[in-house]
Amino acid sequence: MTTHVFDLSESATHELVAQQLHSLADQLAKGKLSLAYDEWHAPTVVLDPVEVVVDLKQKRHHVELHIDMRWPTEAAH
Repeated sequence: MTTHVFDLSESATHELVAQQLHSLADQLAKGKLSLAYDEWHAPTVVLDPVEVVVDLKQKRHHVELHIDMRWPTEAAH
């Protein structure tokens, strides 16, 4: 079963995006991500091992960076 919890699409300065990524990294380090549409949604627990794929592509008119992360759910442990 899949439950859609959160997504975001925006245009911002690289400084603001860096601040947002730092915040996300800090949450990841603490083992809980607070990303959801509603405040009532509990933080997402991050368990080890975390699988990470970082993909950087140089295209003709822009650059793309994709970061894909996956980890087991609490139910899987």
